Amino acid sequence: MMEMMTKIKKNEKKEIEKAVEILKNGGVAVFPTDTVYGIGSLPEKESVEKIYKIKKRDFSKKIIALINDRKILKDLVNETEEDMKKFSKIFDECWPGELTVIFRANCDFTKKFDEKMKTIGIRIPKNKIALEIIEKSGGVVLTTSANISGESAVKRIEDLSKELIKNVDIIISNEKSELTGKPSTIVKFENGGLTLLREGNILFEEIVKKLK
Repeated sequence: MMEMMTKIKKNEKKEIEKAVEILKNGGVAVFPTDTVYGIGSLPEKESVEKIYKIKKRDFSKKIIALINDRKILKDLVNETEEDMKKFSKIFDECWPGELTVIFRANCDFTKKFDEKMKTIGIRIPKNKIALEIIEKSGGVVLTTSANISGESAVKRIEDLSKELIKNVDIIISNEKSELTGKPSTIVKFENGGLTLLREGNILFEEIVKKLK
């Protein structure tokens, strides 16, 4: 418990600044999203490998990109402008929020951390702390749930795995907003349509209705 307390930062402004500094120096941070606690790093190979090692996660299970602004999508995905326009209503109504969309990846981006990564899941979370960290870190933080692989994702800081706690560089607490505890809905865009990979609080049928 003492080790956990030394890693938790209480002053919001200072904790965000510290987390950004750690991420920019190749470290790994645990922070709240709108769904569950996430563990994240910048899109650099060694940093991402730390996440997989800490989580004991198979590298074939891909990590997602949390962003703070839709403008950065053009740097992350390899989709036509016409196809991206189809998503305007989905983005308008579901971002920031609990929806992850998987697109064909811009391999110039993904090769920085995973040369085999051909698709990428992207989301804008609805959490002030997460959004500030992402913005101040450069606009993209690669993230997955903050738990040992095979264990449940957590929405309370006290439920974080002791093993995970001892291996991350900083833990940011969430005191102002309630996390849902349910991971985001994940859909894949392919051949002009959507496939449901995981349903969360945003229903698949509602997303499909919004696709132009």
